[in-house]
Amino acid sequence: MAKTELYIFMNTLVITGKWLYAITLVVFGIQHFIYADFLTTYVPAWIPWHLFFVYLVAVAFIAAALSIIINKYVRLSCTMLSVMLALFILLIHVPRLLNDPQNPQTWTRALQDVVIMGTALVLTSNLRLLPIGKYLFAVPMIILGLQHFAHMAFVTAKVPAYFPGIIVWDYLFGLIMIIAAIAILSNRYLGVPALLLGIFLMVSIILYQVPLLLSDIRNGQQWAGTMLELAIAGGAFVVSAMPAAKYNALKIAT
Repeated sequence: MAKTELYIFMNTLVITGKWLYAITLVVFGIQHFIYADFLTTYVPAWIPWHLFFVYLVAVAFIAAALSIIINKYVRLSCTMLSVMLALFILLIHVPRLLNDPQNPQTWTRALQDVVIMGTALVLTSNLRLLPIGKYLFAVPMIILGLQHFAHMAFVTAKVPAYFPGIIVWDYLFGLIMIIAAIAILSNRYLGVPALLLGIFLMVSIILYQVPLLLSDIRNGQQWAGTMLELAIAGGAFVVSAMPAAKYNALKIAT
C-alpha cells in the first residue's frame, strides 16, 4: 500500500475511533447528570461535596468529548482525562477490589476503565505516552479475554443467545481478544491486530448490545454497558494507527 493510501486509511481509522470514543464520553457525561444521586455513592466517603464532584466529572467527560470532536487541545484534554480515569481506578476501583477481591464483576469494571485510560493516552499523540497507552489498552484485554473461559455473564464481548453452541463461541470470543491483545503488545503486523479487534468488538456490539438497548431504551445500566464496549472498540481503532503515528506517517491529534 502506498504511503498516501496508508495515510488516508489510517486517518480514517483514527477519525472513526475518535468519534466512537467521544460519543461514549458524551453519554457518560449525560448519565452523570441523570443519575447524579446514585453516582454520589461511588465517591469515597472522605471526599466532601459528593454531588459537586459528580457534576464536575460530567462536565469533564463532555468537555473532553468536544475537544476530541473538534480536534482542538486534544493532547491537553486527553491527558487530563487519563488523569481523571487514573483517579477513578485508585480511589474507586482499588478499594473495591481490596474489599472484595473475589468479585469478577469488580475486576471487569476496573479493567475496562484501564483500557479506556490507555486509549486516552494514545489520543494525546505524545510519543512518550503512546507505549504506556498501548500497554494499558492491551494487557487488560488479555485478562478480559481470559474471563470468557470462566463464563462470566458480564464480560466485555458477550455471545448472543441465538448463537448455536454458546460455550464454543464464548471460548472463541475470548481467544480472539487474547490473541489480538498479545499481537498488539508484540508490535507485529503493524496495526492489523488492533484493527481486527476493533471490527470484532463492533460486530459483537451490533449483534448483542444494540438489540438489548433497543428493547429497553431507558435502561441506564444497558446504556453504560454498551458505551463501555463502544469506547473500547473505538480505542482499538485508535491504537491500530499507532505504528503510523510513531513513524510520523500520521498525526493522531494536535
